Formats: sequence, C-alpha cells, structure tokens
Amino acid sequence: MGIKIAPCVLDADLTRLRESIAEVEEAGADVLHVDAADGHFAANLMAGLSLTRAIAECATVPVGVHLMITDPLRYAPAYVDAGAQVVIFHAETVDDLPDAVNQIKTSGVRVGVALNPDTPPQVLAPVVGRLDCVVVMTVEPGFSGQGFIEKPCRKIPVLRRTFGSGIDIYVDGGVGPETAPIVVGYGANVLAAASAIFRADQPPGKALRRLRRAAERGIMKSSDT
Repeated sequence: MGIKIAPCVLDADLTRLRESIAEVEEAGADVLHVDAADGHFAANLMAGLSLTRAIAECATVPVGVHLMITDPLRYAPAYVDAGAQVVIFHAETVDDLPDAVNQIKTSGVRVGVALNPDTPPQVLAPVVGRLDCVVVMTVEPGFSGQGFIEKPCRKIPVLRRTFGSGIDIYVDGGVGPETAPIVVGYGANVLAAASAIFRADQPPGKALRRLRRAAERGIMKSSDT
C-alpha cells in the first residue's frame, strides 16, 4: 500500500491560497486535509464553510474535511455542498455510530471516523466494512504544532487487522520527517501534516517531498525487519 500525503491547508499562507495549494499538488499531495473546529469539541475555531469552499475551488485533488465539532450530522451536508469529497467526524461526538456513517454516506462522499488519543479502536467495531478511512489522532484535536504522542499508534495494527488493507489509515498530529517512519511502521498509510509542510525550513513542495521520502524509508526499514 503506497504512502499518501494529506497537507493540512490551514497552515498554508492563506494570502496566497491558490499558489500554496498548487505548490503542494505539484509536489504530489494526494488529498487536501481541512480541519474544522467549533470551539466546543476542540478548543479552537477553524475552517468555516467559506474557506472550505475557497480551498475546494482551488484544488485539483480531493478535499477532505475533518470535523472536530460536536454536531457533525448537522454540518456535514453544508461542508459537502462547499466541496468536501471526504468527510471525517469523531467517534466521540455521536451516539449511534453506524447511523451517523450511513447518514453522511447518503451525500455521496467518502466517510471516515477519527479517534482521539485515548479512544480505543474497539469503538469502531460496529462500522467495520462501512468506512473509507480511519484517523488516529496523535495529539489532542484542535491545534497545530503539538508534540507527537506515539502511544495512540498502537491502535493502528489493530485497526489494520480489523479493517484490512483496503482502508486508508491516517495519522494526524505531530507528523513530520522524524515521526513519519514511526507511524508507517505501525501500518498507517496516510500522513496528515500541517507545520511539517507549511512551516518547514524549506518551501512547502520540497517539505512534502522530504516527508514522503522519510515515510518510504520507514516502510523499507519495516520490510527489512
């Protein structure tokens, strides 16, 4: 399974949004990751519908929205209308996970569920076979630039065995060249990265390529062992 890179666009220079998106797409971005937070579930406000729409209008690769909000079923349709092609919501925010997945799927988008660092992978048992992706949070949701927590990565082998090779498993939080080999070693194949791409010591396109190389080295090392 090949590595996919999902740049978190909110860390880009939003005064040159189109240019920033074009740069990471040219460098091989597989999906654009847009974090949306409501100030309740996650203690921050991020990515309203207008910004999401602007990102989708600039993008040529799929746009995924990560809803870190307390009422994802209320707002998911609006984000789909704004251009999201992947909708990810948190398991912790709904009472009936299968029903929530089914409701969002009626919009014709790919659906994923995110797990906070302390949420066990077993909560996803009722939706095995129904998801397109799973997101393992390696920071508490809400703020870019937090330090990477490795412990949640222990869920990844469990999720990979449960869901199989056909599902994308993201790691989101503190992902950079140093941590990329760790997460792919556990079995993740999608790296959601913000500061490691858009706040790096080199332009975003070069930073994205560096991150991919680091992840691929991690895969090679895992294969050797």
